[in-house]
Amino acid sequence: MRPPRVVLVIVAIAVVVPALVPATAAAPPPEGVCGVCGSAFEQSAEEVGVDATVVESDLAVHVSADGDSRWTAHVVLSRPAADRFAANRTLLRRAVEQTYASYRTAVDDPRNLSVGLDDRTVTVSFTVADAAQRYPGDVLLFDAFARSPPDGEPYVDADELSVHGPTGTAVTHAPAGGTVDGNRVVWTASEDGRTYSPRLGREASVAFGPNDGLPSRAATAVAVRGHSLDVIGPELRAYALAPAALLGIVAVGLLLTGGRLPVGADLGRTAARWLAVGVGLYVALAAVAFLLVGDGLGYVLGVVGIGLAPQAFLTATVAVVTDYRDVASGGSAASVTSLAVLAVLGWTLALVLGAPASALLVLTVGPLVFLPFGVLAAAGHRARLLFPVVAALGPVVAALPLVPRVGVVFVTPAMLTLLLAGSAVLGVPLFAIGRRLSSRATSAAGSADGAGD
Repeated sequence: MRPPRVVLVIVAIAVVVPALVPATAAAPPPEGVCGVCGSAFEQSAEEVGVDATVVESDLAVHVSADGDSRWTAHVVLSRPAADRFAANRTLLRRAVEQTYASYRTAVDDPRNLSVGLDDRTVTVSFTVADAAQRYPGDVLLFDAFARSPPDGEPYVDADELSVHGPTGTAVTHAPAGGTVDGNRVVWTASEDGRTYSPRLGREASVAFGPNDGLPSRAATAVAVRGHSLDVIGPELRAYALAPAALLGIVAVGLLLTGGRLPVGADLGRTAARWLAVGVGLYVALAAVAFLLVGDGLGYVLGVVGIGLAPQAFLTATVAVVTDYRDVASGGSAASVTSLAVLAVLGWTLALVLGAPASALLVLTVGPLVFLPFGVLAAAGHRARLLFPVVAALGPVVAALPLVPRVGVVFVTPAMLTLLLAGSAVLGVPLFAIGRRLSSRATSAAGSADGAGD
């Protein structure tokens, strides 16, 4: 005997829920860029039997043209600790090595480590290979501070941190809070009493260009954006690949079969009624899922429903307005097509230039881009062929604020896919309406020409 459909629905929900429910994980602790400049060294010293207090410290990082770097830290200790280490320098080196091996520091395995002591000042020097990469425009991007999960966000754990570029270069990009002077940028310790401050941000990179002119800054902007995408690439693909493929396939399907959509799909008031029915069914599904499965799926459907609410309202409003606009007046076919081209161009530029903030556009008014492409498809304009690319661009931009994933993940890749699938469904009637607007404008133009003859 075949199982009841409700049983199949429950089983399907049980399988899908684990992929949809947000994951919970503690954010990794911040990591000091110096290590020996603060409390981590004091704890390491205590572990080797020395009660040490760091009185003053600084870290200077010198980046060479080949991408390698030398890091030099100066740490002024309390007098008793300095005397104890002077009497047994093996303890000093052990404390330094243990700091990098056992505590959260930006550099875990310093190479060519040297440790010296002069009166109360400890000097620690080491090298980090391949700390910077060369990009087009002769931009050298230092990214040894950049961190991605499971590493914590870097922060300045010294009284002063300075990063120096090769001679003849200029700093063209640096994390906020630093003071730029030629080829050097300097951060000083925070005085607001906060711990792990100042923080440099996960994409903490410093760029050096041939000069600080406009061409160098433009090349730097490209290099920084490219580097950021490299860092978040795997997680960005996890979020964006499925919805981008889905919207691209929907766009191709509409271009191929858009003229054979169901009767009435191009009428705004009909589309609005369909949306009202869809909203009712969605609310009912959410309620049933909450009662049968629990608050996990209820949360998921609630978040997705809240995300789709402004899109559904806007889609219904635009659909109804186009009905009245179509009856009241009409533009020429050429003007309607030109407006559609400008709308597509403006949308694309807004997404690319405004990223990641433009993710808000995708998540609130994303279905609107289907309308001008409907116009272009009916007109046979070449720009219609961009529909799959522009549609797939939306999910990529929408995913940017969600990566890298740190701490509590409120939106999973499956949730984003579900949300953008809803956007695609909402976009279908707008595509049909766009086709109708173009066809009516063409018919009106033909009628006018016939009357003129």
